[in-house]
Amino acid sequence: MSHHSQHWVPPSDHLRPCLLPRARLEIDRLSSQPILLYPEGVLMLNETAAAILQLCNGEHTLAEILRELASRYEASPEQLQRDVYECLCSLRDQNLIALLE
Repeated sequence: MSHHSQHWVPPSDHLRPCLLPRARLEIDRLSSQPILLYPEGVLMLNETAAAILQLCNGEHTLAEILRELASRYEASPEQLQRDVYECLCSLRDQNLIALLE
């Protein structure tokens, strides 16, 4: 699989995503929307992305995060996995999360 693939598949579900210290999850005071603050800017988050990031504390594995989200949202496991992996891939590309062994 090339590095140019759109879909990022992590090597295994035991990796633990962790928000890096340079990024902070907060609630926007004006819109009450969840946002991710980092030195280069701000990301407006939807509810799912915020839920994913709240679990990215270096303690939960990818498998645990997927299980937790499956219990909260009416989505197929495949859809959920794709959404989570794409979200984490994007955040990793922006140097906002790390994947810990």
